[in-house]
Amino acid sequence: MGNAGAESGGSVRDAASPRVRRRVAGGWAAVWLAAAALVAVPTISGAVSQQASTAGARSAEQAPAGPPEQAPRQQPSAGGECDTKVSPDPKSGSRNGAAVKKIKDRGKLIAGVAQNSYLWSHRNAKGDLEGFDIDLVEQLADALLGDRGAVEFRTVPVDRRQQALEEGEVDVLVQAMPITCRALKGTPEEPAVDFSSPYFETGQRVLVPENSGITGFNRTLKGKTVCTAYGSTGYELLSGDGQEKYGAWMRGRSNAQDCLMLLQLSRVDAVLTDSGLAAGLAAQEDGSRLVGPQIGKDSYGVAVKHGADDLLRVVNATLEKAGESAWQQSYDEWLKTWLGPAEPPAPQYG
Repeated sequence: MGNAGAESGGSVRDAASPRVRRRVAGGWAAVWLAAAALVAVPTISGAVSQQASTAGARSAEQAPAGPPEQAPRQQPSAGGECDTKVSPDPKSGSRNGAAVKKIKDRGKLIAGVAQNSYLWSHRNAKGDLEGFDIDLVEQLADALLGDRGAVEFRTVPVDRRQQALEEGEVDVLVQAMPITCRALKGTPEEPAVDFSSPYFETGQRVLVPENSGITGFNRTLKGKTVCTAYGSTGYELLSGDGQEKYGAWMRGRSNAQDCLMLLQLSRVDAVLTDSGLAAGLAAQEDGSRLVGPQIGKDSYGVAVKHGADDLLRVVNATLEKAGESAWQQSYDEWLKTWLGPAEPPAPQYG
């Protein structure tokens, strides 16, 4: 991704401009504003609610201070090996099939998003959704309907994302969703989905308090408690090398935001998550920083219902166009301060 901050292992937070620093609502205020916002957008199946978010905060406060039990090594969650470069070239066929016609007949794009993922998809002081993912959704609406505002945003819980596409509850998912073999193949519990060409490249990063002696995913983790999301790449790393090679303790939570709460409460020493989401966490929490080089490489893609190739061609054409200038403008506004310089990923088609 050309990410100078990630590759060097240093923090670019100190380079934040005054304008960006004023925009950041750091610490507890950001966390509780994010929690309160959960009722502001229609939620698929009502799985995310203000009550559930508050309960999550209480469980974080009540988390035991001592080291958790060591977790067993998690089997790789990516669903084995496969070719992830299978998205259709925009020029390879129709861009006006059944999936696109359904959106045009309806007159609006229904997009599944997050609304508490800072810098990616979150509510500002006016209550409007904004962030890198939101910019992309608006570009898709413009490509499909000629109107950036012709969008209905719906909050989709992580464990309902693929079902929401399969059941037609949303047209697209733009939710910093990694392109994985597991999602492409599907499982007995999760229908298969299709992905666009990558729109963002990422990897794992470690978030720590400003005064921490942890320097990355290395031996400085020995005896330290590190929080990560269940089922994530970070969980795989911690349940493997993190414990066996570096001597870290692991605490799992349902998402990175819950891990940030534990870090603020000094119940964990670090958070391990992908660099894109880690940037949002660092921006929310004054007195924290990203340390160490980026670990591994993953890609985010726009997900659609399996077989909706006409819609994927529109999405991929939009990403190609965004690569000319819109991607860079959005990245510079939301993410450059925290992740350093970057360029849009090159198109990858099957």
